[in-house]
Amino acid sequence: MFSLTPEQIPWLVAALSAMALLLPAILFRRRLAAFLKQRRLGQAIRRLGPKVHHDLLLPDGIDGVLVADYVVLTHKGILLVTVNWYEGNIFGGKDTDQWTQVWHGASHRFTNPLHELQLICATVRSLVPNIPVSGIVLFAGNCAFPKDKPDGACLLQDLPRERRKQVVPPRFETAWELLLVKAEMLSFG
Repeated sequence: MFSLTPEQIPWLVAALSAMALLLPAILFRRRLAAFLKQRRLGQAIRRLGPKVHHDLLLPDGIDGVLVADYVVLTHKGILLVTVNWYEGNIFGGKDTDQWTQVWHGASHRFTNPLHELQLICATVRSLVPNIPVSGIVLFAGNCAFPKDKPDGACLLQDLPRERRKQVVPPRFETAWELLLVKAEMLSFG
């Protein structure tokens, strides 16, 4: 059994009090760091175009739903952004089925995110035909591509640092509104 001497009690109380004060600070720091990462991501994506929608639900055409992380209206059309929060080194090719993350000496395989992006782009093209639709897979975590970075994949630092003045053609604005209406019908239907 554990016993304390009268001299040890104040030290134990002090140690427990310090832990009680430090634990919320540590948890707050982690939440703050996550919040700041999300905020930086949102700011970077808002620089891509004048209108942005987050977590847009899209009908997949077979009674299912796809989620577009970010949909951006640009002067070139509609840009879809899929976000991945990987750390470490990323290895993968445009046409390979599996990519690999190497971090802290361990490797983890994951499905090629460009394949899902292609599906989401095709879905948006079917909803707003005759409008240019493109997409990128944005790696927002602290990661790198030590070998070639596949077309369609980019890092957060690859995005523009400043908002560019863009004149969006009226037909793109109309397509944007139509896309949001169709997605809203899915959300409330």
